[in-house]
Amino acid sequence: MRKRTIKLLLLILIGLVTGVLIFCLHGFHQPSAARSSGNIKWVDFDVTYEAMKDTMEIDIQTHEQETHISWIDSLAYLGAKYGGDFKNYQKTDLSLFVKKLQEGQDLEDFTKNMKYFPYYKKAYGAVLGGFLGYYKLEVPSDDGGTRWVERYGLKAFSPIAEGYWYTHFDDFGQNRSYGYSRQHLGHDLMAGTGTPVVAVEGGVIEALGWNQYGGWRLGIRSFDKERYYYYAHLRKDHPYAENLVIGQTVSPGQVLGYVGQTGYSLKENTNNIDTPHLHFGMQLVLDEKAKDSPNQVWINLYAITRLLENHKSTVEKVGSEYVRKYGFSEESYYLASAKEDKKSQVKLPVLMYHGLLKDPKMHNNYVISPDLFENDLQYLKKNGYTTILVSDLIDYVENGTPLPEKPVLLTFDDGYYNNYFYGFPLLEKYKMKAVISIIGKHTDDFSKVNDNHATYSHVTWKQIQEMLASGLVEIQNHSYNSHDNKGGRKGVLKLSGESDDAYGKFLRKDLLKLQKRMRENTGITPTTFTYPFGAISDSSLPIIKELGFKASLGCREGINTITKGDPDCLYKIKRYLRTPEKSSSDFFKKVESDLKEQ
Repeated sequence: MRKRTIKLLLLILIGLVTGVLIFCLHGFHQPSAARSSGNIKWVDFDVTYEAMKDTMEIDIQTHEQETHISWIDSLAYLGAKYGGDFKNYQKTDLSLFVKKLQEGQDLEDFTKNMKYFPYYKKAYGAVLGGFLGYYKLEVPSDDGGTRWVERYGLKAFSPIAEGYWYTHFDDFGQNRSYGYSRQHLGHDLMAGTGTPVVAVEGGVIEALGWNQYGGWRLGIRSFDKERYYYYAHLRKDHPYAENLVIGQTVSPGQVLGYVGQTGYSLKENTNNIDTPHLHFGMQLVLDEKAKDSPNQVWINLYAITRLLENHKSTVEKVGSEYVRKYGFSEESYYLASAKEDKKSQVKLPVLMYHGLLKDPKMHNNYVISPDLFENDLQYLKKNGYTTILVSDLIDYVENGTPLPEKPVLLTFDDGYYNNYFYGFPLLEKYKMKAVISIIGKHTDDFSKVNDNHATYSHVTWKQIQEMLASGLVEIQNHSYNSHDNKGGRKGVLKLSGESDDAYGKFLRKDLLKLQKRMRENTGITPTTFTYPFGAISDSSLPIIKELGFKASLGCREGINTITKGDPDCLYKIKRYLRTPEKSSSDFFKKVESDLKEQ
């Protein structure tokens, strides 16, 4: 009786497992939701390179015409016509679709009898939504320098930098056996060790570090949060470009790391992959809850990789690192509605302080009394303002985390000791926050000596650690040693006749040195660059973005418009210089007048 019961239980268990396997296999190829026109749950992306290329070319050709024919609409029409099987693709079918729209037929009317057109439009839009649009590109000019041009076209990049060979074939879904038998949910690009790997699309780093299957790997979420890019098996000992951290924004074409053969090991930094290659993957995040579940949706990238071969990032070597040679800037396609929606925007005044000293003889445009600073804090508190940090702005822009009703940002430039001695106790007293941008060399120098003088000393690393621990102070980068106007350079401005290469080397060396010193002494990497003297150079913007800075502070006065989903709005933030002549009420009359006008 006992044996019969055990046998029965085994048969039931086998039946359940078989049913689950059948369900999973069915779900992988054709889930019931796959043809839903509502919220989609699955995407089988079988679009061919030829179909993508043809529809993209028509999109680009018509982008300024009265009837702009989106490649997503074209592909959705073809997908609905073929049932998603693009082996049947014929260019004549696309030509008919284009002709009908150009003759004036309405898209909705033309596709009304195509039951699954809405599904394919959502599905293909989720895969390709960030690939095509307007962008600005830095190009060589006739005078030996560079200039910026605006274009419309493919703005996603090949994951392999220009000038580097690789081979690939359609390997999606093949069997992999390390750890357990599974399907290969990515695309392998065979390339030499050390080949620069670049960001296909702009986004935010979500994963960085070792994984036993992927080795040194990197995960980046697109700004619209629909695509998660996975780059794996990066190089042993030197997998990543310098200064990458989780939470950092990256831009299209930015160097991320280097091809290697790490992985298939629980032990970090181990080469257990036979052939150096980049594992390149794209996961669609159709449901945030399913991102890390067994129901993940991964896309076959073979045809997409072929398409991206038409747009490669030019890189150059600077020291031991490769960096993008020419600047690239895009206005992300999904921001337009947010910019038009006033609920997605916040008006932000930013105040700029420098020194705090009691002696009236020391007061000037850059030094006020501690009492006046306290009066400012009292005024802000009385009138309902809430002080925030740059990290709050970044969280609002990137994640939509709400800001207070009347936000204000207080900033101190140069990192004087008197900020700590007079200013920090007042921040603690009123429970208010402030950003202090330090000059790295001065902090290094004064950390070596016991010379705390309110007039000329700068904050030490120990004092910085104390302020950071309070949660009221945020420390940012004001250059390591570019504030003394030596060698004829004002701050970080480009010198007359200075080559792009020489300028890039100077700026990267200076800024990265302070980034490194901050990490060594605080464990924190600054997210914001504060321009010395407010001297903003257009040549610097692509570089500071490349180095991971998500915001920059200038000295131009005015109210800032901070837009949810628009990372570019955080650069060149305007600030009101606080001078000693006006009382707090008179000073804020000007600020509040500008707020009303906005």
